[in-house]
Amino acid sequence: MQPTNNHKNAIIELQGLSKVFATDRVQTHALNNIKLRIYPGEFVAIIGPSGCGKSTLLSLLGLLDAPSSGQYRLAGHDASSIDADERARIRNKEIGFVFQSFNLISNLTVAENIELPLTYRGNLSKAERHSMTLSALEQVDMAHRQQHYPAQLSGGQQQRVAVARAIAGNPAIILADEPTGNLDSKNAEAVMALLEQLNRGGTTICMVTHDSASAARTQRIVEVFDGQIVADRQVTPLCGMSARA
Repeated sequence: MQPTNNHKNAIIELQGLSKVFATDRVQTHALNNIKLRIYPGEFVAIIGPSGCGKSTLLSLLGLLDAPSSGQYRLAGHDASSIDADERARIRNKEIGFVFQSFNLISNLTVAENIELPLTYRGNLSKAERHSMTLSALEQVDMAHRQQHYPAQLSGGQQQRVAVARAIAGNPAIILADEPTGNLDSKNAEAVMALLEQLNRGGTTICMVTHDSASAARTQRIVEVFDGQIVADRQVTPLCGMSARA
């Protein structure tokens, strides 16, 4: 992904976004009137206590769920009210995911794990998919392990492969859900250093984390509490930009 200095058009724009989970007897307002913009080249941390709505917000950002109300634009697409098939198509093209539990498929090799999401693009040849896979592995320094299986890798190596899978398709944004949560301090440091390196190269990253040290290494911290954004502050200035909400 190439660096960009275009900060006028947000990659992610939420206006009045709300999510309500309803059961027979009660309605739970997981998110209420969220307003948020994330711009090209930003590295944003979303923080807050357990149950505050961080995971729900990430699910909406990743098009894994639909909002109850409000507007969501992702890389120019109005994603507020599209059907499941269209959400899947946009998600595959525009979003790279990194999960706490890696989510690698155990009976596929490292290379096969990375190439699998690319096969759903439909417009890529096998040679193109192979080239994109190898390029992603080289970026995370794991090309030498491409024929290994996940069980043959350490936790830190598995997370590096997960990052490679996320960036292979050149997404508009990477969504990382507690990417260091299952790692020891040494591997957590290595994964954060990798994310910082990708961000310096122009990759836009939005990361949910409980780890204050990891959050402090991003450019911007968005704090969620009781389903609302209660703080949005710049940590490291990005081309003179101030925090936006």
